[in-house]
Amino acid sequence: MLSKDAERILVKYRKYFNAFEEFDRTGKFSLEKVRRSFTIQRGNYQKLKKEAARKNTSMSELLDRFIERWIKEN
Repeated sequence: MLSKDAERILVKYRKYFNAFEEFDRTGKFSLEKVRRSFTIQRGNYQKLKKEAARKNTSMSELLDRFIERWIKEN
């Protein structure tokens, strides 16, 4: 049985524990970045660009966060 602190850490950093498990199993690190080309609507691009500037982060980082949140909710 894990202590409450250990359980809290496992919950908080689950993404990283899963990444290391994936690396142990496959030898590939799932958190590495991959460059891909895709198309989005011009309006969504402008909104993403504006939000990235407002939060002082990259558009790629915002997309990563949005995708992770969407997957978690669905």
